[in-house]
Amino acid sequence: MPVRASVITLADPGHAILRIDGLDAAPEGLALSIQRQQGPDIHLADDGWRRTEAWLIPAEVARKGDMLEFHLEPEICDRLAGIATVRLRIKEPDIGVVGTTVVAWPSMLTSGAAGSSGTYDDTVRLRRMQQPAPPPEPAPEPEILAPAEPPKPAPELRAARDLPLPGAKRRPVIPSWAIVVIALLIVGGAGYAAYDYFKQHPPDVVATAPAPTPPPAPEPSKKSVRDTIADYLATKPTPEAMLAKGRDYLKAGDTAAAFLVFRRAAEQGNATAQLELGTFYDPLVQPARGGFAPEGTRAADWYERAALAGVAEAQRRLGLLLAKGGAGLAADAVKAKTWLQQAAAQNDADARKALSTLPK
Repeated sequence: MPVRASVITLADPGHAILRIDGLDAAPEGLALSIQRQQGPDIHLADDGWRRTEAWLIPAEVARKGDMLEFHLEPEICDRLAGIATVRLRIKEPDIGVVGTTVVAWPSMLTSGAAGSSGTYDDTVRLRRMQQPAPPPEPAPEPEILAPAEPPKPAPELRAARDLPLPGAKRRPVIPSWAIVVIALLIVGGAGYAAYDYFKQHPPDVVATAPAPTPPPAPEPSKKSVRDTIADYLATKPTPEAMLAKGRDYLKAGDTAAAFLVFRRAAEQGNATAQLELGTFYDPLVQPARGGFAPEGTRAADWYERAALAGVAEAQRRLGLLLAKGGAGLAADAVKAKTWLQQAAAQNDADARKALSTLPK
């Protein structure tokens, strides 16, 4: 959907702030696609221009009220020098493109830090300028060693036989086959004795080793809420189907998933989804849905879209919010009365009751 954008140049050459107004998205993880009009290479990457679209992730994106501020550095600003207008697309993680617009690029000083162009992955993170690496130290000269003297041959050693002492008697030597026969007789006798014992005394219980316990099966990995909603939105459901899906998530207590689905349906013009989305920011809704920080201006904006479509509940909620104000929204008794009267004209009992409490 179209959004409004402006560029503020900074005193530091090659630096600027891109301000996006009218985009209801969290600043974390937002990516930019920048496209010029001329030339075969029209898409800006972090190190130059290319023919295929690239997504740039600035180092800092912050929300200031209703505006998002993208801090742009020389990787972008230097390469846009001399270009009059560029086309912007903003992508939110796991959701997709959430905004598109055309912005006039101002004349500004460049830093001269941008390098040559190249080819990179589909999504690139902007790099910071690095200090030049120090020159490598010269390798030490190899030490020249004097040739080693050849080893002297070891004297040949011969085993000397033990000579019998004079007058000593020689012991009789048992032949090796006799030793083998004696060993076989001993082993055979021991084996027969063991066989005869177990034949007469059979064991009562034969112990068996317990079967090894199989390792527990690994738990399946769980998808994040954004991944789940991204898979659902990829099926291209209708706004009415998304409205019903969001209400199912609310019944199940999953307010984060409900918010993402309501937001996509509201952006496609579903008035009831716009009403539901406004309640996430309404400071009068207690307790706050899903822990959202109340923002009166944003709640009033979504309520007004649904109120203009004729939704009585949105007219009543907008009137009550304008009557009290809060969370950044100034009270306006005249507008509050107008919206409450429109809701009361549609037989909204709560709107009639609220009108009776307003000052005459």
